[in-house]
Amino acid sequence: MDNNQLHSLKTDIFSRAKIFIEQIGEFAPFGSEVIEGKINPVMYHDEPNKDGFIDSKEAVRVLKEQFSKGIKKKVIDAAAIAYDVAVNIKNSDGVSEKRDALCLEITEDGDNWNDEYFPYMIIDRQCVWR
Repeated sequence: MDNNQLHSLKTDIFSRAKIFIEQIGEFAPFGSEVIEGKINPVMYHDEPNKDGFIDSKEAVRVLKEQFSKGIKKKVIDAAAIAYDVAVNIKNSDGVSEKRDALCLEITEDGDNWNDEYFPYMIIDRQCVWR
């Protein structure tokens, strides 16, 4: 996957995450796949538990499994998964505090998933990446 495709994949993930964050305040895990240079969004579908929540760990596991199989069968060129997490970061005073963040995991071979964390804040109902 070239840098333009990687940039487009990340842009797709961030734009959808921003919508979920601004409209709902959080989001269930979701992903995107690259097939012949085209980015296709992929959502995890399952029944919420009795509290109305989706098991995020299970959703990430299922998405990774689906994408990895597709990549190994050479149907998918690359894939990314995004999910909402809390991370510790240092504020401007150097004090560690928990922040909401998007975890972005990307793979091109179906075996190695590289993850990055992108903290965000909601300011005036707008998602601001920190």
